[in-house]
Amino acid sequence: MGFLSHAFLAAAFSLSPFLASAAAFKPNIILIYADDLGMGMLGCYGQEIVKTPNIDRLASQGIMFTRCYSSQYCCPARASLLMGVHDSHSHSYTQTEGALVIMAERQGWPNEKLEEKAAQAAQIKAAEREVFLPELLKKAGYVTGQFGKLEWGFTTWHGELKRHGWDRYAGYMDHQRAHGFYPSFLWKDGKRLPLKGNTHADGGKTPENYSPGATEKRRGNREGKVTYAPDVMLAETLRFMEENRDRPMFIFFSTNLPHGPVDIPPEENTYAGNAAIRQAYDNANGTNRECAEAAEEYASMVDKLDRQVGAIVEQVRRLGLDKRTIIIFSSDNGHELYYRTDKGRGRGLDCHGGVLDGTGELLDVFRGSRGRVGPNTSIANLAGLKWTSHEGGIRVPLIISWPGTLPHGKVCHSLVANYDHMAAFADLAGVRMPEGKDAVSYIDILFGNTTSQRDYVIVDHTVITGDGWKLTQKRNKPFLFQTGKDPEERHNLAETRKDQLEKLQAIYRKEVGSPRKDR
Repeated sequence: MGFLSHAFLAAAFSLSPFLASAAAFKPNIILIYADDLGMGMLGCYGQEIVKTPNIDRLASQGIMFTRCYSSQYCCPARASLLMGVHDSHSHSYTQTEGALVIMAERQGWPNEKLEEKAAQAAQIKAAEREVFLPELLKKAGYVTGQFGKLEWGFTTWHGELKRHGWDRYAGYMDHQRAHGFYPSFLWKDGKRLPLKGNTHADGGKTPENYSPGATEKRRGNREGKVTYAPDVMLAETLRFMEENRDRPMFIFFSTNLPHGPVDIPPEENTYAGNAAIRQAYDNANGTNRECAEAAEEYASMVDKLDRQVGAIVEQVRRLGLDKRTIIIFSSDNGHELYYRTDKGRGRGLDCHGGVLDGTGELLDVFRGSRGRVGPNTSIANLAGLKWTSHEGGIRVPLIISWPGTLPHGKVCHSLVANYDHMAAFADLAGVRMPEGKDAVSYIDILFGNTTSQRDYVIVDHTVITGDGWKLTQKRNKPFLFQTGKDPEERHNLAETRKDQLEKLQAIYRKEVGSPRKDR
């Protein structure tokens, strides 16, 4: 869409009063990226049990999207975001094995050996000419920092992080290790950052065990679990903001909350004994108290995430950067169940949530809210979970707030994809997009110009159109849904709507069947 020049802003200002403050400077860009967080876990999208006041406040002070799509799991979602391309191109990005940092610690490897092993593990390397999101913003004059689960994994290394354009970083280089919240060290700018009192190479990952007494054993054994890694990553983020307050900043806060297995400091288990959660499990068939207690811990992890969002927003306010900072909140993929013994049932079209009800249907205590995210679309009725191309797996929250610039409390049903952030951020930074990208800027949409809406997006070898059609595939069979009318994806129209099937198949062949442009 071209870059956001002063001329563009001046012209757009005649349509929207909210653009007045944008013309004079490059705004700070803070992207907060939750891990495995479905829309239904947030109060602003209709959640009724878990309270998320800080994230809800972002929505009330900005714009909440209802049709943002991402990938079905961590690695392709993050690669797409950082590269500005959809995840269905072949050989576009590197996907390494996880657990390499765990092995390095257990075998006593020096940093140099780990760096060498990680680079060797990357069998599919991005093209030398590839331009990455932080690299693009760094060239535009931004200081760049990433904090949390670093890159797209499952293992990264210092050389890759610097190649992609990060000035500073702190967090996990191994996404499998990030499943534990008490690692003995994190990485900070190429060096190991020890975490006081932690002794676990695997981060102290807790077992997903729901047998009688399992929860008490998990909570009671705190040996080697002293420093909660998300606290350290937040502190590093706030420090980076303080140190760079006078420069345009791009911050990627890619936390591992609330990814499971569930683990929260006992003193922060704010939902322990929550009556609503207990009642929901008491009403469900085939569910035990251990699952209810795990659900309480999971809710507390979401609460922890919300409070960390609040801390970042408060730091922006404290530094006097409110009017100069745009905050984007989203997630890498849809919801996952870390508090059930039968979560595997949530992978198919027979699942529409997560807790068993009286009919044997899988419904989720948290996703079972009555909130509405769009016309005729209940959060509780989105099909599937993480690891699937169903709506519950690839549809994610997206909230954008910029006080004094964007309208407040707006709900937007326009179609966007997670890889569109690159084009939008390029607009904000005043730089042109590189060739060969799939990203389309949503900046015009933020300011009410709906003529630039997307016709379709591609995620996880699935085509989703602006008018609500969706083509995906399961067991080599096409599935065609009209999600606006059928958010539960119960009715496959591939046989009865050949016209739409052929139309979407043609789009798919065009977007996926040929190499990326300029690559």
